[in-house]
Amino acid sequence: MMKLELRETLTTDPEQVAHARQLVAGYLRDLGSTEEEVAVLLVSELVTNAILHASGPLELRARPLDDGLRVEVLDSASHAPMLRTEVDLTDIGGRGLQLVDVLADRWGWSESDEGKVVWFELDG
Repeated sequence: MMKLELRETLTTDPEQVAHARQLVAGYLRDLGSTEEEVAVLLVSELVTNAILHASGPLELRARPLDDGLRVEVLDSASHAPMLRTEVDLTDIGGRGLQLVDVLADRWGWSESDEGKVVWFELDG
């Protein structure tokens, strides 16, 4: 029987990024989703940001929508995620949320009891 919602606690170990990608890829295969590549890329960006800018455990959540998917990453930081509008070609980072902004149909963030939730949605 397929799980309706994916929920997984992650540590801030950078190896958890690969684990999060594997979890979401398997979950989407179970759903029969066609958005696996985009979702896995965006999960990688959100989990990486949470590991770099928050502390404590993280939580990865995914659930189907009527016509799509919603993925959330909960972390302990209460500050808003920064969408950098200008990144120098020599910068190593700073493009993650730009990818989310371009590839997700919708995305955003909100405060939670433990910190914040950053989420994205994909249609289809």
